[in-house]
Amino acid sequence: MTTTSRQVIVGKTVILEIDVRDARGNRIDADAQPEVTVIDSQGVVRRQSSSNDVIRIQEGRYRYAYTVPPTAPTGIWIDHWEASVNGFSTEARLSFVVLTASADIEVAGDQIGDDPRIVYSEAEIIGINILLGCLQNRLKNKVEVESTDAYGNLEYVECSVFTLDELTWFLKCSLSEFNQTPHFTDFTFADEFIYQRYGHIIVEGAFILAVGAQMLIEAGREFTITDNGITMNPPPLSTVLNNELSHFVNRHTEMLKYIKNSIKPRPTAFGGFRVLAVSPNYMRLRHLRQRRIV
Repeated sequence: MTTTSRQVIVGKTVILEIDVRDARGNRIDADAQPEVTVIDSQGVVRRQSSSNDVIRIQEGRYRYAYTVPPTAPTGIWIDHWEASVNGFSTEARLSFVVLTASADIEVAGDQIGDDPRIVYSEAEIIGINILLGCLQNRLKNKVEVESTDAYGNLEYVECSVFTLDELTWFLKCSLSEFNQTPHFTDFTFADEFIYQRYGHIIVEGAFILAVGAQMLIEAGREFTITDNGITMNPPPLSTVLNNELSHFVNRHTEMLKYIKNSIKPRPTAFGGFRVLAVSPNYMRLRHLRQRRIV
């Protein structure tokens, strides 16, 4: 069992994550993979400082899965992270709680409303990042606005329309649609042809979902503002987005059918046995088994 919370039962695995941020509070990738040290509640170093098995899951976010030994002491453990950002070293001491097996009933099991437990493999992360780059460029999601800092200096602050979590879910839903239209397949983000050969259709499906989600928000903002005789009518962005949807949805569905009709997966859990050999003896055995003469 793996948990993304900061509580874990002895003998099970806890997911330890850390965000690396710059001086302005924006997440940024470290110069190299961060190193993590695990110290138990008695001050014993259970894992020496190392970057082994530390994976990058998003920009500036790193994850390490640690399995607590079954005989380890309970209490508050420390995960000490060390990283280098733009040549400067930084560190952070976080903590997680190790509980006894008797507390398994209290902490195990998901509750309605909890964040979903999703762990992507390294191959899937590579595919998702490639598709994310294409999707962000298509949506023009990386927007910066001009601002000034506390000292009056001019700076540009990132002002994205969609978060990375939202874009990842759009891609996941688009891949799900690809796997069920018009017949079922089991492709994942780890498959290279998904983000190479079929990358356009996956990104387009996520683009349609993103436009549909934003259209409702923009429609709620379109009301006339009048102040001291000056009237402002916001541009009808929801209408423009709706036109985009009507243009892309039908075409996207037809393209999915064309692509999937050229993919013939083997049946799963159903189908008939058919001998493709040309030998008459094989065909005769088949008819005998089915009690057929012809």
